[in-house]
Amino acid sequence: MSAITGIFYRDGRKVDRKLIQQMNDRLSHRGPDGSALWYDGSIAFGHQMLQTTPESLHEKLPYHEHISGLVITADARIDNRSELSIELDIKDEKDVSDSYFILKAYEKWGEQCPEYLLGDFAFAIWDENNERLFCARDHMGVKPLYYYSNDDMFVFGTEIKALFCVPGVPREVNETRIALYLLQIRYFKAPYRFTFYENIFSLPPANSLTINRKKTKTKKYWELNEKSEIIMDSEEEYVNKFRELFREAVQCRLRSAYPVGFQLSGGLDSSSVICMAKEIFKEKGDTSDINSFSYVFDEIPCDERYYIQKVVDTGGINPNFVLSDEIHPMENIEKVLWYQEQPESDIYIAIVRNLYKKMQEKNIRIVLGGYGGDQVVSHGKKYFRDLTVQLKLKKLISELYSYSKNKNLNFYKLFINTVLFPLIPAYIKKPIYSYFNISYDNSSEISILNREFAKRMKADKYLEELSLRPKIEYNTAKQAHYKIITKYNVLGLENINSSSSAFCIEHRHPFFDKRLLEFCYAIPTEIKFRSGWNRYILRKSMENILPKENQWRADKMNFTPYYERNLLLFEKDRLDEFIYPKNKNIEKYVEINMIKKVYEKYEDGTADSSSIFWLWLVSILSLWAK
Repeated sequence: MSAITGIFYRDGRKVDRKLIQQMNDRLSHRGPDGSALWYDGSIAFGHQMLQTTPESLHEKLPYHEHISGLVITADARIDNRSELSIELDIKDEKDVSDSYFILKAYEKWGEQCPEYLLGDFAFAIWDENNERLFCARDHMGVKPLYYYSNDDMFVFGTEIKALFCVPGVPREVNETRIALYLLQIRYFKAPYRFTFYENIFSLPPANSLTINRKKTKTKKYWELNEKSEIIMDSEEEYVNKFRELFREAVQCRLRSAYPVGFQLSGGLDSSSVICMAKEIFKEKGDTSDINSFSYVFDEIPCDERYYIQKVVDTGGINPNFVLSDEIHPMENIEKVLWYQEQPESDIYIAIVRNLYKKMQEKNIRIVLGGYGGDQVVSHGKKYFRDLTVQLKLKKLISELYSYSKNKNLNFYKLFINTVLFPLIPAYIKKPIYSYFNISYDNSSEISILNREFAKRMKADKYLEELSLRPKIEYNTAKQAHYKIITKYNVLGLENINSSSSAFCIEHRHPFFDKRLLEFCYAIPTEIKFRSGWNRYILRKSMENILPKENQWRADKMNFTPYYERNLLLFEKDRLDEFIYPKNKNIEKYVEINMIKKVYEKYEDGTADSSSIFWLWLVSILSLWAK
């Protein structure tokens, strides 16, 4: 969770030391263990150090290797050090930093070097001999990297606020991004990922940039192979391989010079991570307790203590709880937005920040959690439709019956909703939706937008292209899995990164291990969904590791009661401030009268959770726009 900054004046100007110092200082909250600069003529790097791994205790960044003519600044954890040590002829010892492995990988493989790296990273390398700058971001986008580029300069940083220190970097609102935010579209097609600021971009995951004085070249160095398949001889082989990969994904993220914490929600994913970590510690002979951190509720019906306690009762865990009934959703919201920089839509941010605060009090710098498990392991969505189209009717009925029993659902309603109705052609289905006053294509969401703004932004086009109810209804479970893995994770990872950085905590995500992700995608759907159980392979692989109650848990807690109650209970004055007065910050973007009607329904108890969420979106946008 260190921070990097840099300036490259392509027109040959010399960098003012005070300027790169100012950029670096702006991100000092990310690096309490050291601050350093390197500059030479028209190029400059900055670094704020947060020591996390044993190797980072010996690391000095930016690092200039005079022999090779390479300079690096990096925020990185490299997980395949042992393999790279052989390839690069480097000793894998504690006084050899991860950034040095990256530098030597670039020296050997050049612009192809990210293809050989495993882990979470964002880095920049200045190649003196070729007078070029090379930047790259990890495969999943765990580490952020923002930049601004024009003919005269290239400026980058871990956070956007550092870029604004540089004269000439614009601070203009990106209205397209505002439209996507209000429409709750979290993925969009663009050569570079939009931010809320015009011409400031986030380098997409698995992408690199090569910049010299005249050209900028972008390269996608890795993507999930949509056609990949792994076929094994038995369920046992799949389960054993998954367990092996999952164990490795957890183990390589335990490398730390400080106590490691675990975010434990009680769900299948976070419970699996902490229980696998316990197995690893036990095998190493480490019998000390590990710290779990959980938010709980006494009054609001979304408490998970039953499942959390089942994990704690396995022993070796020191539980830490944050009682969250009275946490205000907009607690310290101005400070939150300073760290977040953009009006992202996590309505649970206050709860999460209180959890990080508790971790910081325990001197935790590394936290592992279950984020990404839903996407990576897969719920097997559309598997029922696969079986229907393939005319495997006996298996279809068996799986439907088992699933309805596990979930305590009506079999016939399940059949209609998941099999029959999705196969009805769109031209027939649309009138049915209309008759029952149900939105077919999410077009009702346009109503939150100011009409002129929606027309100017062509909001209906975005919804048509990116709607979760596309015109062609049927696609396979594997296609659905591909879409979920590749399109809906990066914003969540960036939000987690911004939130945890405020407390000098590095959040690591075992489920976003490249090796595990590629395996989960490539195996047959029937091993992801079996006997009426979604995410079957994870459940089976956790046999005798996870408590049975967590392993075969069929439901998942819905936390919407928290914001349905607390947003009005604790934030009414703020909502009044954002919604009722004439608000020039947002009235050109939002249909204020429509939002007022939603607010009135919320006050009289008739609003649904999705429309209440609109109030959050509008309030955060209004505050950010100031």
